Amino acid sequence: MQYDVLVIGGGVGGGSVALNLASRGFKVAIVEERDWGGTTINRGSTPKRALLASAETHFRMTQLVKDVAPLSWSEMASHSAKVVLAANQRYGNNLVNAGITTIEGHATFVNSNTILVHGQRYQAKTIVLATGARPRKLEFPGSQYMEHSASFLKASNLPDKITIVGAGIIAFALASIATEAGTKVTIVQHNRMALRIFDQGLVQTLISRLENAGVVFKFDNTIQNITELSTDSYQVTTNQDQFETKAVYCVAGRVPNTEDLNLSVTGVKVGPQGIKVDESLKTNDPRIFALGDCCDAPVPKLSNYAIYQGKYLGNNLQKPIQFPIKYPTPALTVFSIPKLGQVGISTQQAANKPELEIKTMDIKNWQTYARNGDDLAELKIIFNKGSQQIVGAEVLSQDADQLVDYLSLLIQQHVSAEDLQQQLFAYPSQASDLYGIWQSR
Repeated sequence: MQYDVLVIGGGVGGGSVALNLASRGFKVAIVEERDWGGTTINRGSTPKRALLASAETHFRMTQLVKDVAPLSWSEMASHSAKVVLAANQRYGNNLVNAGITTIEGHATFVNSNTILVHGQRYQAKTIVLATGARPRKLEFPGSQYMEHSASFLKASNLPDKITIVGAGIIAFALASIATEAGTKVTIVQHNRMALRIFDQGLVQTLISRLENAGVVFKFDNTIQNITELSTDSYQVTTNQDQFETKAVYCVAGRVPNTEDLNLSVTGVKVGPQGIKVDESLKTNDPRIFALGDCCDAPVPKLSNYAIYQGKYLGNNLQKPIQFPIKYPTPALTVFSIPKLGQVGISTQQAANKPELEIKTMDIKNWQTYARNGDDLAELKIIFNKGSQQIVGAEVLSQDADQLVDYLSLLIQQHVSAEDLQQQLFAYPSQASDLYGIWQSR
């Protein structure tokens, strides 16, 4: 069967490019071997945020009300499952309603413009690889007892004592959710670095809050083996310690899905970080492009970047690509309790730039945070000394995700203090709190 574009991978990145091209009249087919919506919808951000919604609600209640009933994990899991199912079905329906041919199965290349799925050949002028990534496997005696974040997010029951291997974005989110649900959490990290791209002062404050909530951090600990004690109990031995747990979840990074595609017949180059692409997301074969977690583009491997890359290709594949992809102001959030957000230039980057000023602001008295009982709210904002425009920020608060999104708009549009004063926001709201950024300087 012949198409204009074939997309391999039905996650949010692949869907983004497919839907964009279909809306422009292209004949598009998309292949997915597991779940429509990929990791993001089925095993990642969507279930994580659904579980976090319950955990956050419980946490906020404990901040404002004395007697709060404990969380029910079964109810949390049921809510999350409904949200995921609805998102999965909506995603699949959107593809079908757009006139995109959906193909279920594993794709392998026959040549640079032909793939094979369940014995059926499909051809296209252009092929886009959006095959995503999978959890990194750690190998040591007993590593087979480790599960991954997907198991946590899909669990109908959660043990009362769990261990998380890794101290990145996912680890802090899972630890926050589990702790609020009454589970004892231990985080094991092979070095002393947690959330390394974020402001380390704010990271330490977040760690202290989680420790106060009962999370145990074991830094400079490398797991040597895991021993099964019973059907629901394990002994973890590290280079420094030994302890018991009822489940071990490994979130120590992900690796791109590039094997089993028979890419060798195309000559497409692959490296440790994924499929090699240029600034237009094109591989060394001009008929094949790659985006998202499976490619080595020099950006974080996060859903928002994959979606953005999909839009870029969708806008440009219908004509010779003349302009390389240009990414807008980056915004990242650790969905922990509280959240940790970053937008634009980080404090680490700003520290060595004399033209920039880092201002630390205690914002817990801003109305948004005061009324929510957010006693940790802190903002580190980076200004250009000359223009006084915001160029970056890092924030720790219950609503950090919303604040960094507002600040992203200010940065992207080069909004000055004078410009902001000309805006009329609903009051009292988080947007109206933005006036305080300049007034408190």
